[in-house]
Amino acid sequence: MWKKLLSKFGIGAAKVDLVLHHSHVRLGKILEGEFWLEGGTVAQQIRKLEVALELEVHVQGKSYRRTVAIIPVASSFTIQPGERKTLPFSYQLPLHLPISRSMVRYTFVTRLDIAGGADAYDRDTIEILPPTVLEQIFAAFAELGFREKPTSGRITPYGQEFSFFPTGEFHGLVQEVEFFALVEEEGVRLHMEVDVRHGFGKEREMKRELFIPIEQLRDSSAAARLIRETVEETVQAAGAFSTFGGQPLATPSSPMYRHSSSHYPSAHHSHHGRHGWTGAVGGFAAGMLAGMIAEELLDDVVEDVMDDVADGLDVGDWFDGGDGFDGGDWL
Repeated sequence: MWKKLLSKFGIGAAKVDLVLHHSHVRLGKILEGEFWLEGGTVAQQIRKLEVALELEVHVQGKSYRRTVAIIPVASSFTIQPGERKTLPFSYQLPLHLPISRSMVRYTFVTRLDIAGGADAYDRDTIEILPPTVLEQIFAAFAELGFREKPTSGRITPYGQEFSFFPTGEFHGLVQEVEFFALVEEEGVRLHMEVDVRHGFGKEREMKRELFIPIEQLRDSSAAARLIRETVEETVQAAGAFSTFGGQPLATPSSPMYRHSSSHYPSAHHSHHGRHGWTGAVGGFAAGMLAGMIAEELLDDVVEDVMDDVADGLDVGDWFDGGDGFDGGDWL
């Protein structure tokens, strides 16, 4: 009797431990492991065993957690005192989750739902790696002297945005390159935004869409060559006030500039979704997470602004693209 009472509070109750075969998995691949269950001091009825995959995003000093998936494992069984059970675990990750980065983290939360008692939990961190083709894109950028920025991998309503800065041949001409990656059957499609230096500290944002076939992704030099050609053309089209490869760059009034600056769907505007980019890496979180984050951040900012107004401060910069929140980092 006393043991049953204690088990209701989790003392001497059944335990569960998810043991993963690997602590990392590539996007779209299968992660495997097993559950180790151990009975407590009394027999207990288990209503269900399930695992939640939780996504945690860190931004501007705050953390946001959302459940990506609930994975049912077993239901309605009894575990006897001291009994040990082993159950297999297998889960295929969706193709469009954000990959792990410094501000994007994942945890499996295992829940053993015990009838009439305190539930048992287990937590396991997991690193989600980019698919191989996307990793080859990163390698191609690295071959050109680009390095991934610490803020790369941020989540937007359209997917996960990766950002790189130049340290090699494009240093001084390009401020940064940002892109979304749409993994297709025959290759990877990049929606790129190239920030080109445009004289005396100014920049010009240029949109480009680049498709790299699978056969060229297998050769990092071939993929790097396509990226180099696209960035070179973009730099010239932007009319940067410099020379590239010993040749003068185009000016904003040149025919090359007018022809090459076609408007691809912007990563920061609603056109983007109409071109299928919600299927990009990280696009799974578009409606579930990113919009919520933007809304909550905006609510926080409005509250801060109202406090400033009450204190008699000038808040003009909050809404005119100054130092305040203008949605540029997320929307």
